[in-house]
Amino acid sequence: MEATLAQVAATAMVNLSFAWTIGVLACRLWLIGQTAAWQQAVVRRLAPAMLAGLACCAAAIFLSLWTEAAIMGDVAWPDAWPVCVQMMATTHYGHAGVTAMALLVVAMAAHPLLSRCSADMRHVAGMGGLLMLVAAARVTTGHAYEHGPLSVAAAAQWVHLLCMALWAGIVFVAGWLVLPWVRLLESAPTAERAAYLGAMSKWATAALAGVLATGAYNACRVLGSPADLVAAAYGQVLLAKLLLVLMAIALGGYNRFLGLPAALAAHDVPAAQRGLGVVITVLRIESILLLLAVAAAAVLVNNPPPALHAYPGS
Repeated sequence: MEATLAQVAATAMVNLSFAWTIGVLACRLWLIGQTAAWQQAVVRRLAPAMLAGLACCAAAIFLSLWTEAAIMGDVAWPDAWPVCVQMMATTHYGHAGVTAMALLVVAMAAHPLLSRCSADMRHVAGMGGLLMLVAAARVTTGHAYEHGPLSVAAAAQWVHLLCMALWAGIVFVAGWLVLPWVRLLESAPTAERAAYLGAMSKWATAALAGVLATGAYNACRVLGSPADLVAAAYGQVLLAKLLLVLMAIALGGYNRFLGLPAALAAHDVPAAQRGLGVVITVLRIESILLLLAVAAAAVLVNNPPPALHAYPGS
């Protein structure tokens, strides 16, 4: 059965909010021991940004469950609550969704408690562990889980989900939250700017390597043959996602080898500020491409691939 727009939208919202939350957590790690004015300004905004991401992700999972219940019960969307309750209580898909929501609620409750000592490792470790469990719960509703909970396919999908969320989250948070404050509050390149940009680049590169490795494995697993990339609707969406990812990689490469060095040119402060502006612009364009890639991924997880008879939804 083809996925509906509501299913795709709900899944995309889950993935986007999860990526945002992972990106905020990574930024929080990099800003441990902050001293610069822009770092303190960013840290003050990370707490509400984290809560917003967690709440949005929990709401999106609930929306996904409700939509799935309406489709499975063949009832109008506003009338799906009884079916949704039954699905959450009696099906594997419902159990996985409830587990993910419960973990997110625990994270929302733990977040202010762990934040009392500002950006420390206890917060990062605690929230990171909960988010990895959320990712594991999400994997159990996808195509890879049909191979078994301890299978290579399930592990690869878990790593792929985390790496994609990390890469996209880094880009989202850096381009829309962090670097605008750097540009506003820092008149010249500093060691703090260099440390943040260096961590951003290294982590994004590592996450990208994980995305490419696990993505290649997943593609080989779910496609019956290379011809399915153009012959099957699933393969066409996968190909579109790949093209979006490649364009995002090109922009990331520009920033890594040209944009970041320009933004750190201590010998020419005006040029460094202009370079930082270019980095922000490139990151925002990259974030749009990654948003579209996440939307394509939502289409994929809600449709059975050519080589599998998949459980509906993810």
